[in-house]
Formats: sequence, structure tokens, C-alpha cells
Amino acid sequence: MINSMNGVGVALQFPSDDEVLGQWCDFRAAWWEKYVPAEIWPDTLKRLPPSDHRRGYQRITRRDVFALASNDTPRGRVGLLLGAYIWGTGPSAFFVGRRARTFTRTDIDTIGQRLRAADRLLADTGPSAAYASLTRGAANSIPFLGPAFFTKYLYFVAGHRTDVSPAPLILDRKVARALRKTSPDWLLGNTGWSSDTYGRYLAYANDLAATHQISPGAVELALFRN
Repeated sequence: MINSMNGVGVALQFPSDDEVLGQWCDFRAAWWEKYVPAEIWPDTLKRLPPSDHRRGYQRITRRDVFALASNDTPRGRVGLLLGAYIWGTGPSAFFVGRRARTFTRTDIDTIGQRLRAADRLLADTGPSAAYASLTRGAANSIPFLGPAFFTKYLYFVAGHRTDVSPAPLILDRKVARALRKTSPDWLLGNTGWSSDTYGRYLAYANDLAATHQISPGAVELALFRN
């Protein structure tokens, strides 16, 4: 654990890479299987170990979701997005039905094609362009898939230690709230962030990671926990 004070005195505790990759969530597969077609479930997702905290639950970590990125087919990308949703939703069934609409209101093949198109933009042009393409009404937008989850997708596609520069990172309301604490210059709400705002966040987080010789993901998790 590395402790840091940013320029305005907000303390950030940077986790190790093992802590980042080990960040976990417990879930019940049956909640998601009720909505999401069985054929898009990756085998590795089905075989995740049981939780040691909650009976009848399984456990998924960041490391597990990164592993799903090895399948770069359109269907594999849908499976990766599902893993990101499960990991990011938590142990409550409350949000599952709402979030599963991403998979039930759009043809699965269309979802996979749009995710792969975003992948290409990420590799060729960078994360801000990929982000912009996934926003509402843009070329790769997917109904009900918002920034809090498509930034998870971009993060897991790129990898924990990535050649993509700047490294894409998760931006959700908790990270946004932490950014507002760091400086009054961060005039951003809890959702609906522009691609310029996302790019500014990535520049800030990647620079902080370079300064402290840590992974960009450690900065994101420190902000999330702040």
C-alpha cells in the first residue's frame, strides 16, 4: 500500500497490483441466467469458485474478468461484457434485471460487432475515441450500456498492464465523486461524462501512476475507495 497526498491534500492509498487484481464481488449466477442467454456465458465464468463469505454465491475478481478478454471474437466480447457487469454489480439482485437489459434488448451479434468496433478504435485511435463511439447515439452505442460499464469493458479489454496509452480506466460515480474531492476544477456529475472529460481523467490518473510507479488501475481503485 502506497500513501499519497495529491495537490489539494486529499489522501489516496494506492493498493498493490495483487490487491487490484484480487478485488472481488460475490454473485448468484441464477440471477443473471434468468435474463442472459446461456450460450453467451463463457465456460470460465460458469466455473468460478464458490464464495467463502456467502453460501450459494460464487466469487469473481478483476483477474477473472481480465482472463475473459483472451477471447476476442464478437461472442467472446459479449461474454467479457457480461463478466464486467457481474463483477461491477455486486452481491444484490436489485440491479440485475435492469442491467441485464443490455443483453436482452439488442441482438447479441450486434452487441458483439459494436464491441469489436470499439476495440479497434481503442487500439488504433485511443481510449477517448473508443469512449466517444460508445456514448448514446454514437456509432457503437448499445442501448442501456452507459459509461460506468462501458469504461469497465474498455479497461478489461486493454489489460492490467497495457501498451495502450493512456491506459483506459473505469469511470463511475464513485470515481467521479473522488475526483471532485481532489480539485474544484473537476466540474463533473455522477454520469453522462463527455469523452473530453474521460480523456482528462485518464491523463490525470496515468500521470499519477507514472509519478508513483504504480499501475493506472491502482489509481482508479484508490479513487473508488476514497
